[in-house]
Amino acid sequence: MACTVLLCYSCGGNNPQTTSGYSEYEKPDTTNSVQEMKDYHYSAEVKVGQTRYTYDIVREVNDTLPLVAGDGGERYADNYIRLRVNREGKEIFNKAFTKNHFRNYMEKGFISHAILEGMAFDKVDGNNLRFAASVSYPASDIYIPLSITISPDGSYQITKDEVLDTVVATDSTETGE
Repeated sequence: MACTVLLCYSCGGNNPQTTSGYSEYEKPDTTNSVQEMKDYHYSAEVKVGQTRYTYDIVREVNDTLPLVAGDGGERYADNYIRLRVNREGKEIFNKAFTKNHFRNYMEKGFISHAILEGMAFDKVDGNNLRFAASVSYPASDIYIPLSITISPDGSYQITKDEVLDTVVATDSTETGE
């Protein structure tokens, strides 16, 4: 009998957890809740020649933006992402992006069902810093890849990234601002 109790107790504590959907989402308490991505903050340093750059990327849920509805009736909150870049300790770039900053690079039908998902440093491109951003359908792998290039003077350019390994292609061919 002791073995049976021990076996039942040990099996009950080791049930594997199963998750579905995109792991960046916090699970809502009820089916009527709005699903939100987790906030994040990332900082790093990059050297371009002898010049030291630091950058901060902060993603937060923005409750002032319209909610996005999923195919199954789920509701998703949209995000904003703030990108700050310092050169040798002096701020040269500071902007909060929403998905609307990228609307010229995708179809209207896509943007109305998508959220601003993420941003990350991509690479040094000459004297410029290149960041990758994505606008996506929530809880899916369907997204539009974008690039934000920051010049040493703090000016920037947005382009649609043409690397489309697992990406849904659109007809948009615009480049930069």
